Amino acid sequence: MKMRRYAFATVALVSLFPLAAPLRACCDDFWSCAAAVATGGLSCAVEDLINSIKTLIANVSKLASTLGQQAMDVVNLAKNELSGAANDLRNLAGQAESDFNAAAQTAQSIVNEASRPQMLAPQAIGALATTGGAGQRAAAPGVRPIQVGGTRPAVPTPARTAAPAGVATAMHLDPPVSQQDLLDALRRAQQAVDGLRPDVTQPINQVRQFATQAEQQAAAAASSAANIAQTTLLAPLQTLGNMLQDLVNHPEHIFDPSKIVDDAITQITNQAITTMTQVHDAVMQQAKGTLDMAQKPLQDALDRASVAKKIVDAMQRLQRARSKGALDALNAVVPRQRLDARMLVSQVAAATHSSGIAALNLGQHHNMVLAPFNRITASRLTARAAGAQMAAQLKGPWQQFKRIQAAPPKADPAAKNRVEAELSQRFAGKTPEQAAAEKRTLLNEARIRFARDPKTLQKVEAMLNGDPVIQSHLGPHIPAVQQQ
Repeated sequence: MKMRRYAFATVALVSLFPLAAPLRACCDDFWSCAAAVATGGLSCAVEDLINSIKTLIANVSKLASTLGQQAMDVVNLAKNELSGAANDLRNLAGQAESDFNAAAQTAQSIVNEASRPQMLAPQAIGALATTGGAGQRAAAPGVRPIQVGGTRPAVPTPARTAAPAGVATAMHLDPPVSQQDLLDALRRAQQAVDGLRPDVTQPINQVRQFATQAEQQAAAAASSAANIAQTTLLAPLQTLGNMLQDLVNHPEHIFDPSKIVDDAITQITNQAITTMTQVHDAVMQQAKGTLDMAQKPLQDALDRASVAKKIVDAMQRLQRARSKGALDALNAVVPRQRLDARMLVSQVAAATHSSGIAALNLGQHHNMVLAPFNRITASRLTARAAGAQMAAQLKGPWQQFKRIQAAPPKADPAAKNRVEAELSQRFAGKTPEQAAAEKRTLLNEARIRFARDPKTLQKVEAMLNGDPVIQSHLGPHIPAVQQQ
C-alpha cells in the first residue's frame, strides 16, 4: 500500500518538466539505472517528480517576491488609462470651445459686414449714367436707389425686354429681401449664438474640473490599492510554498498530494485574477465616478457648439443669397421668440429647410463622450489578464502534472541494457568465489546508496539476487548470497 502511494506521488509531481525520455533523464550511473530497472521506472518518476516540485516552488517564490511590483504595474496601468480618458474628455471640451468661438466670431463678422452702408460701385454708377442719366437709377438687389433732389422727375418708361427663359420665374419664386429685414434676421441669429456662450463655457469648465479631480483621486488611491495584492495573495502563496517544500523533504508522507496541492493552486489562481481586478478597481472606482460626472456637461457643450455652427451656416447662406428663401431658412432655424438654451438647442437641431438646412444628429455626441471610457474598460481587462498570467505560472505546470499523474511509469529498455552490460563487465573472468565477493560488494554499495529509500533498496536487492549474469558466475556449488 505504501509503495502504491509512493508511486502515485512520484507520477503526480513530474508534470512541470516535459519528460520525453524520463528514464534517460535519471539513468546517469549504474545505481540510478539499477533502481530504474528494479522499480520499473518508478525511481526515475520520483526524481522527475521532485524536480518538478522544485520548479513549482521556484515559481511560487518568484510570484511572492514580485507580487508588489506586479500589483504596482496594474496600479500604474489604471492611473495612466484614467489620465488618458481624462485628457480625451479635455480634448473634446477644447474642440467644443474652439468650434463655438469660431462660430461666434463668424456670426459677429457677418453682422458687421451687413451693417455697413451699402455703396454703389463706380462701375454701376457709370452704367446708370449711360442708360438714362441722373434721373434713372437701376436698383441693385438689396441696395436702395439714391434719390437726387426733392421730387423725382418722371421719366419715360423704357420698352420692356423679354427676360431669358426661367429668369423671371426664379425672381418670382425667391425675390430679394430688404436690407432692414436682412439685418434684423442676422442680428437676431447673432444674439442667439452669443446667448449660448455661458451655456458652453460653464459645462466646459466643469469637464476640466472633473477630469483634474478624477486624476487626483486615482493618485490618492494608488498606495492602498497596491497593498491589496500583498494582503490577499502573499499568505496563500507562502502556504503553498511550504506545502510543496514538505513534499520535497518527505515524499513518503504524501497520501494523495494532488488533492492537497490542487485545492491550494485552484484557490490561488482564482484569487490572482480576482485580486488584480480589485487592485485596478480600487484605483478607478472613485475616480471613474467623478469622470462619469463630466459626461453630461461635455455633451451639452458639444451640442451647443454644433447648434451655433448651424445658426452661422444659415446666416452665411442669407448673407450670400440676400433672398427671401434664405431669410425663411434662417427664421426656421432661429425663431423670432426668445428661447432658453435647452429649448433653443432642440429647436435649432431639429430645424430643416428646402434650401439645404438639415437636422443635426446630436446623438453622435453621446458616442463621442463615451469613447474615452473605453480606455477604462480595456485597462480592466488588461488587469484581469495580468492576474491570469500570474495564475498560469502555477496552473499550467500543475495541469501538466495531473496529465502525467494519469500515466503509470514505464521502464526503459536502455536502462536494463546498461545494467546488464556493467554487470557482465564487473563479473567477467571471475571465479565463483570472486563472483560471490563481488556480489556482496554490490549489495553493500546498494545499502549505502539507498539507505534512505528502503522500498527501492528492497527491489534492487531482489534484482541483484536474481540477476542471471551474476547467477551464471556463482556456479552450481556456490549458494546464493542472502540479503543481510
